[in-house]
Amino acid sequence: MGDNVPLTQDQILAQLMTRGFEEGFQRTTLRDFWGKLTSVTGEMRSGNSGAYAVALYNFEELEVVHATEVYTSPIGQIEVPVSTKARSKMGYFGASVDRVINFGLPLDAPQEQVKTQGYIIGKMLHMKLTGGHSIPSKDDVTGEWGEKPTDCWELIEIRGEGPPAPAPAPAATVAQPPVPPPTQAGAVPAVDAIAQALNLLDGKTEQAWHQAVFVDPIIKADTEVIQTIINRQFLTGLEGAKKVTKDADGTYHVVPLPAA
Repeated sequence: MGDNVPLTQDQILAQLMTRGFEEGFQRTTLRDFWGKLTSVTGEMRSGNSGAYAVALYNFEELEVVHATEVYTSPIGQIEVPVSTKARSKMGYFGASVDRVINFGLPLDAPQEQVKTQGYIIGKMLHMKLTGGHSIPSKDDVTGEWGEKPTDCWELIEIRGEGPPAPAPAPAATVAQPPVPPPTQAGAVPAVDAIAQALNLLDGKTEQAWHQAVFVDPIIKADTEVIQTIINRQFLTGLEGAKKVTKDADGTYHVVPLPAA
């Protein structure tokens, strides 16, 4: 392992995104906290695949909600590897920042209208390490690529600015019942991505569902549905409309439509 190389705030901010992510080891005991983000620094590290950049988010005035050990320090730091991939730790963090600071701004808005991560510096943030994020992972034994549920940092809200209201799911999302898979071998199902996502959700936890939806060809072909799943709008809409139920163990069940 080589020596770590410090990066300035301007250098690291130039590499951080809130939008435009491509498809494609926590060092703190903090898991859920409020804190004032005072700066974003970074460093270059050496890994098995070569050098990579890590963004270091530095906080003061900590209000700890949950930590794996007693945490009494008023300062803290979390790290997120820099990446342009949507399904990466930075991809999920950037998407959460986008949901809060660019809430209501269309995805096709001009780039000059989109706030960047620099906007959150100096603000009191609610940060939380959340689970169930699907990230491509290479098996150390077989060398094959698969999907691995991973814990990722997310921005929940900014104090004084209020959290964004949950985005309602499209009407079609809550109106479509699960569609059974084709029974004839090799047949191409006439199923849209929303119905397919519902079909895959029934009887699964969120983590197990993520492992299925992100590799399903029907869903992968619909970027809008993929984005609602990544942004957690899909499940939020279903739950809000009471179109799904969830067991104590986190297993979802799609509520059948009433008989005509």
